[in-house]
Amino acid sequence: MDKPNKNTTKISVLPSSCDHTGRLGIFDTFKIFMDLANEHARILGIDQKTLMDEGLFWLTVKTRIRFYKRVPMDSLLTAETWPANALSRKSDRFYRLSDHDGLVAEGRTEWAILDQNTGSLTSISKAFESDFDFCKDTVQVPDSPRIRFDLETANIRGPYRVSSSDTDMGRHMNNTAYVRALLGHFTTQELDEMDIQDMSIVFKKSAHEGDMLNMLFVKNDKTIDAGLFFEDGSPAVLSRIECK
Repeated sequence: MDKPNKNTTKISVLPSSCDHTGRLGIFDTFKIFMDLANEHARILGIDQKTLMDEGLFWLTVKTRIRFYKRVPMDSLLTAETWPANALSRKSDRFYRLSDHDGLVAEGRTEWAILDQNTGSLTSISKAFESDFDFCKDTVQVPDSPRIRFDLETANIRGPYRVSSSDTDMGRHMNNTAYVRALLGHFTTQELDEMDIQDMSIVFKKSAHEGDMLNMLFVKNDKTIDAGLFFEDGSPAVLSRIECK
């Protein structure tokens, strides 16, 4: 089987991927990108299941998605994903969704590979063949911003109990489940008023089934800094949401 450096496929915006507006959801876009990454990784022979058999685990460090427009249910989209040059222990993967009128969303995720036997990161370059021709294409999404959270001025909502349906093969809270939990603390009216244009998620510490998380957030002019925090005050994830 050929091992293309970019994977392109067609997807439909199914009802299960739509939010209360009947359009492709913010959380659902994170989920689609995760699935696209695994589909391409499977073609390359480095998907999650294959790595798990070797005692390794794909680890999401941070993800950022820029939303250009919110397309309705049943839209047909072209979905693209490709990894950037793998250096040392981390690598970026890029994503693009487009329809017949142009860009729908673009994203970038920073990845690492965890050795489950040692608990440390291993060289991500070893996951790719030495002669792999990395795609030179890129997206209009900069690296995730540094988020400094002021706990004293934050609003608090919660708690949220991590359930079995939130966990993945590694028994951690799945990276997209954090997005669902975080956005789920806002009402539909608040989400409509926010009109999210860009969302960054920085993963700090893994949550597991039974953990209790509180959502803290600080609203600025057109940005919202939010995070899910453990009971001891340490962050599981930090997020910056840019609104229209």
